[in-house]
Amino acid sequence: MKHLSHPSTSLAGHDRDSLARWLVPRGASEAEAARAATRALCTAFRGPRPDALDPGLPEPPRRAWDETSLRAASVPARARAALLELSPAPCLELVERAPSADGATRLLFRTWDGRLIESVIIPATTDRPRPRTTLCVSSQVGCARACSFCETGVHGLERHLHTAEMIDQYRIARALPQAAAAPISSIVFMGMGEPFDNLDAVLCAVELLCEPYAFAFAPSRVTVSTVGVADKIAAFFARTRAELAVSLNAPDDARRTRIMPVGARFDLATLHRAIADALPRGRRILFQYALFAGYNDAPADADSLASFVQGIRCRVNVIPANPGPDPALGTPSDERVDAFVAALRSRGVRTLVRKPRGRDVGGACGQLAGARRLASLPVVRG
Repeated sequence: MKHLSHPSTSLAGHDRDSLARWLVPRGASEAEAARAATRALCTAFRGPRPDALDPGLPEPPRRAWDETSLRAASVPARARAALLELSPAPCLELVERAPSADGATRLLFRTWDGRLIESVIIPATTDRPRPRTTLCVSSQVGCARACSFCETGVHGLERHLHTAEMIDQYRIARALPQAAAAPISSIVFMGMGEPFDNLDAVLCAVELLCEPYAFAFAPSRVTVSTVGVADKIAAFFARTRAELAVSLNAPDDARRTRIMPVGARFDLATLHRAIADALPRGRRILFQYALFAGYNDAPADADSLASFVQGIRCRVNVIPANPGPDPALGTPSDERVDAFVAALRSRGVRTLVRKPRGRDVGGACGQLAGARRLASLPVVRG
């Protein structure tokens, strides 16, 4: 097992503002800290050429992280020693790659304290008007939400991930050969864990991903998912321009609470009100609806779902269920999926079917299992 640094000492744990705040008590003035944070992130994370963003900022070295490279990047002298207390090295170790027959790849990572988490690279499909390769990122080790169709929640929550551990899932994934051929162009926080239960660290990761001097993702290419933690939706929209996806998965409270315990605290009316009140003008929301055979896939269920989303600018992603821990929640037939989608569209609901990717290697929606990963799955080491 490789020795990994603690994420608290990782440069990838800071967006530009938090890095500047970290530098001030270590001797840098506020002006110096702001300049140093920009130059440090650009030096360490290979953002776009800084002269394209700020003609006064020289092109820094891209590989070295030492006194010489920081001086060459015009980092103020009083900030250099403090910055070198942080490490740009990843704090995760990639221990398994599981390639799927459909082109997706499940990644298994080990953390500094020996925990296991997973990400999934989902390559672009040619049938989309704007193809993109997506990385599905985890935000926790395990999950406390205990949705009955999800492998991650079977054994509960072990701990939150640090911002650096989320960022490093992307940093390691983008260096893999398949990412060189089809660069990762969007990030979804839909892996292990409930992102809203670790919201501060997640939003710091989103800020760094969207930082022009670091990874330069457009906010519209970063999506954060929630099971419906209604009391944090307003805070989310107030703090980020990233996209929000909300999992519904049933058209009424009784069935939703049966498979998603969060429904006992936030019923559908409360969730609808929180979204309608907080959704900024011009923004839209993604609703995720996992379709289970004989449970929530009738045309009447589609009518109820259409009534729920009425008045909210949105898209509904219909997800045919993948095999999971509850055998009673099975995958619907193609005919049932088609009929459900047709019923939604007949009510004017913008709908997309999310076809399963990575199912054969346990990498599809609801299948990420971390430490409980089956040893029989085909993997490529390292």
